[in-house]
Amino acid sequence: MKRSIRERFGKLNMFFSQETPKKYIVVFGLFLALSVLCEIFIFNYKWLDSISCKTIDVTPVVVGYENNGATSSSKSVIMYKKLNQPVKYLYFDPQTDNGKKVDITVSAIDDANANYLSAPTHAVVPGVEASKYIKLHFSDNIHSLKATIKGMKKDDIDPSSMRLNVHVPLLVSWERIIALFLILSVTYILRPKSSVYKYKTNLRHMRQKIVCAVLWVVLSVSYAGMSTWNSAALGWYENNVNHQQYYNVIDAMKSGHLSFADGSNTLNSLDNPYDYAERVNKRVVFKWDNAYYKGKYYSYFGIAPALILYLPYNLITGQNLPNTIALCIFGIASIFAIMLLLWEVIKKWYRDTPFAIYLLLCTVIPFASALAYAAYKPDFYMVPPMAGLMFAVFGLAAWISAEKVRSDGVVSLSPTKLALGSFCIAVTSACRPQFLITIVFGIILYRNHVFKTRTLFSKKSIRQTIALCLPFIIIGAAVMWYNYARFESPFDFGANYNLTSNDMTHRGFVPGRIGLGIFTYFFQPVKFDAVFPFIHDFACATSYQGLTLSEKLMGGAFMLYPLLAAGLYGMFSKHTFSGDKRAYQLVCASIIMALVVAVLDAQMAGLLTRYFTDYVWMMMIASSITIFAVYKKKSGDELNIRRTRAVVLALSYVTLAFALLSIPAHSENAIVNSNAYIYYKIQHLIAFWS
Repeated sequence: MKRSIRERFGKLNMFFSQETPKKYIVVFGLFLALSVLCEIFIFNYKWLDSISCKTIDVTPVVVGYENNGATSSSKSVIMYKKLNQPVKYLYFDPQTDNGKKVDITVSAIDDANANYLSAPTHAVVPGVEASKYIKLHFSDNIHSLKATIKGMKKDDIDPSSMRLNVHVPLLVSWERIIALFLILSVTYILRPKSSVYKYKTNLRHMRQKIVCAVLWVVLSVSYAGMSTWNSAALGWYENNVNHQQYYNVIDAMKSGHLSFADGSNTLNSLDNPYDYAERVNKRVVFKWDNAYYKGKYYSYFGIAPALILYLPYNLITGQNLPNTIALCIFGIASIFAIMLLLWEVIKKWYRDTPFAIYLLLCTVIPFASALAYAAYKPDFYMVPPMAGLMFAVFGLAAWISAEKVRSDGVVSLSPTKLALGSFCIAVTSACRPQFLITIVFGIILYRNHVFKTRTLFSKKSIRQTIALCLPFIIIGAAVMWYNYARFESPFDFGANYNLTSNDMTHRGFVPGRIGLGIFTYFFQPVKFDAVFPFIHDFACATSYQGLTLSEKLMGGAFMLYPLLAAGLYGMFSKHTFSGDKRAYQLVCASIIMALVVAVLDAQMAGLLTRYFTDYVWMMMIASSITIFAVYKKKSGDELNIRRTRAVVLALSYVTLAFALLSIPAHSENAIVNSNAYIYYKIQHLIAFWS
C-alpha cells in the first residue's frame, strides 16, 4: 500500500516536471478552480462569517445632525438605543436619486467603551453592492449605535434602508475570478524554471507577430478604457480655457494669424502682467496658462499635435477634437513604438532574448513611462508630451534599424530609415522640446560612421548624410521661424510668458533647485499604508528659501518603478556588456540624459508628476538593454539565469502594480471624486476586506 502511494506521487511528480500541453491544461484547470474557490471562501468571507448572525429587528430613529447646537441639512444620524447584544454587520442602502456615494461613520457604546467610539468613515456607493455591507469590530455587546450619514438629509433617509446583523449574500465577481486566474497563469508561465524561455524573440515568425498584435490590442483597449475613468477630466476641453489652446491655434491658422486673441486694455496696462497677485488684485480677466506676449495671446505648447490631429479633424468634421481622443491615439501609437524599439534593440544586439521577457517589458514600460498618468488625467497637458514620446521612440527605432550588416561584413546605412528617424526626432521639437535630447542617441549610434568607416559626412555617403540632416534642417527652420514670428527669438518657445500662478519670466536657473529636483524626481520614497489604493500622493517638503512650484507627488522614479534599478545597475556594471560597446553607452547616456532633463524640468517649470513622461522612458530603455545584456552574459549558467528571471519578474510586477495603483491614488482631480462608482468597485474587488 505504501509503495502504491509512493508510486502514485512519483508519477504525479513526473507528470508536473515535464513541459507538455497536457500538463498546462491541468495546471490552468487547477488555477481556475483555485480562483473560484478563493472567490467563494476568501473574497466572500463575509458571506460565510454572517451565516451565524441573528438578525436584529429594531427600528432606528433618524434625527438631524447637530454640531454645537447648529443643525446641519447635509448630515443625519440613525440611532439605535438599548441594543445590548453583539452586532457584526451593518447594511445600509441609501437609495439616492443621484447615484452619488454617501459617507457613513459608525459609532458605538460597547462593553469596552462608555462613550461613543467612532470607526473610520465608510463610503457606500449605489451600484457597488459590496460597499453596502459593513463589517463591525466593536467589543462584545453593543449597547447603543449611531450612524452619521453625510450627504443625505433627514427626510431623505428611509429607516428600513439600514439593518443590523444581516446575512451578507454571496457576491461573486467574475472580473476578480478572471483577474486572479490570469495572474496565477501568467506567473506560472513566467516562473524561472519555465520552458517558455527557450523561445527566442524573432518577430519575423508569424506566430510571434500574432502574439504581439494581440498584446498590443489588449494594452490599447485597457489604456483606452482606463482613460475614461476620470469623467470630470473628459469634459475639461469644453469649458476650461487652458484646455482649448489647440482649438484657438487652428482657428488662428485658418484665419492666417499666429496669435488667437488680444489682451484686454486692463491687462495691457499692468506694470507686470505676469504677476499673478497683481492680476488678481486688479481683477483682470485673462486666459489662464496661455502665453501672453506684447498684448497678444499665443500657445506655448508644441504645434505638431495641432497640425497632425486637431486641424485635419476640424477641417473634416467642423468640430473640435476632444483632447482625450488625441491622447488615446498618441498613447496607443506609443505602445506600438515601444514594442518596435525593443525589437530593434534585440535584433541588433541580443537575439537570444526570450520572447517572454520581451512581452513582459512591452507590457510594463508603456504604463510606467506615460500611460498610467495619462489614464489618471487625460487632459490637454499630456497631449504634447505623449506625442513627443511617440515620435522620439519611433525615431530611435528607425535610427537603430537603419544600420545593416551585409553577408560580407560591410556595414551600410539605409537613407530611408535615416530620414524617417531624423524626421520623427526633429518633430519632437514641435511637440515638447525636451525630447530633442534623443539626438544624443544618434551621436552614439553613428559616431563610428562619421569618424571611422566614413559612411556619413563623406563624399561616398552624400545620400545618407542628406537623409540624416535634411529633416532637422527643414523642421528646425520651420520651428525657429514659428518661434521668431511670435516671440522674436528662434529659440524661445514662449513657456516663460504663460499667465499662471507665478511670474515665469523671472524664474531663471537657480542651483539651489537642483538637489531638490533630483531627490524628488528620482529618490523620494513612496508613501504606503493599508488603505486602498495603498500608495498615496503627498505634498513636496522643502526648505528652499524661494518659490518652489510643485504638485502632490507619488514618489521618485526609482522608488515608484523599481524596474529602473536594472538600468542603474547596468550603468555601473560595464563588464555585463560584451561585443558592441554602443549598447553600454546607450545605457549610460539614457541615465545621464534622464538626469539632465529632470533637472531642466525642475528649473524651468517645477516638480510635477506629468514630467516623468520626459525622462522615465529613457531610463526604461537603459533597464531593458541591461536586462537583455545580463541574460546574454549568464545564458550558460542555468542557476544564475533563473535568478535573473525571478528578479526581472518581481521588479516588473511591482512596477506595473505601482503604475496601475497610481491611477486612483492621486488626490488632486481625483477619480474618487469624479467617478466614485469605478473607484469603489475597484477598491472592493482588491481590498475585499473593506
